[in-house]
Amino acid sequence: MSPSPLRILTVADTPCDPNSGAAGTVYYTNQALRQLGHEVDEIWADDLGPRRIAHGNLHSLLEQPRAYRHAVMKAVSKKKYDVVQMSQPQAYLAAKALKQSGFKGLVINRSHGVELRVDEVLPYWYKKLGIKESRFPTFVTATLRKLLQRQWHEVVKYCDGIIVGCQLDCDFLNSKFSLSNCHIIKIHHGVSDILFEVPINKGNKTTSSKNKILHVGQYAFFKGSEILIEIINNILNENRDLQFTWVCAQQNHNQIKSKISDSLSERVQLLDYRPIEKLVEVYDSHDIFLFPSFYEGFGKAPFEAMARGLCVVASDEGGMHDYIQSGVNGYLCEVGNVPEFVKTLRRIVTEVDNQNVENKAIIQSKSLSWKLSAIEMSNFYKSLFNS
Repeated sequence: MSPSPLRILTVADTPCDPNSGAAGTVYYTNQALRQLGHEVDEIWADDLGPRRIAHGNLHSLLEQPRAYRHAVMKAVSKKKYDVVQMSQPQAYLAAKALKQSGFKGLVINRSHGVELRVDEVLPYWYKKLGIKESRFPTFVTATLRKLLQRQWHEVVKYCDGIIVGCQLDCDFLNSKFSLSNCHIIKIHHGVSDILFEVPINKGNKTTSSKNKILHVGQYAFFKGSEILIEIINNILNENRDLQFTWVCAQQNHNQIKSKISDSLSERVQLLDYRPIEKLVEVYDSHDIFLFPSFYEGFGKAPFEAMARGLCVVASDEGGMHDYIQSGVNGYLCEVGNVPEFVKTLRRIVTEVDNQNVENKAIIQSKSLSWKLSAIEMSNFYKSLFNS
């Protein structure tokens, strides 16, 4: 039988930042679990000790697994937990140590994006776009990748359950592994309550707001940043009334500016990241949200945009694949298909009345609250205890 309320320990090798991607997912999930009555303790990057290896993959291979294990075993030696839920496959050593120590609770791994599927998706796009995947020799990258991939085999071996954010990741893991003792479930990420509580301010939208396109997301290859720039260069060059805003880290602004056509620079605005309370104002001053990712473990930003009544044009990937019905509550395009993105944007701007799509987008986003996500998670824990 499942204990109630549950004593849960969550572990994530990120700073505690509610406005960040994976960190925000953990932060708001924990808040929602507490609101359901569960007791939730947290281990964040600062609690895992100093990072000594700067290289990302080497850190993930050599340092991160041991840091997870040390912090988790120290925590469970001081307090009894019913659930230990750890982000990323680098938690495999901690999962192994828990099982070998006779830990009686559930050991859960939470993926914010399945690296194994990333490794199958991205190399194709690096090659297609003629972009070098790494500054290191190919054999070094390939060797590190194979070593890191082994971590997933250990996760499946020692964890009772794996939580992923989208059906594509769920199906992928089920196709890769024989899962007799480890259960996989898809649980959506949430949309902040603030996006529902603050009335949509139509006053922020000008009469030409249908011509204002927005993207919120980091400048990163997996986000499709290179084709995002290509789409914007094409559609803004075609339609002189269109404007584009990109919210991303300020450190990347100059690099982005260098890739935007000089003739379009006055119609492109780059904004730094901001808290969700301030981001609401940005959403409300736009009408179309563009999200052409190559890969997503979920992708919260499109659903934030939907909650504010924007018309979303996104890749048929991640959470968008699960929750956007193309032409009903948003628009899906084939991953990486620049002409299709441009054609869809053109049609929305010049031909389509989006009011019905936007209304249905708001309705869909309300089904993706953090509370509902936490309820699904609690039910998953209970099902594992009962089985």
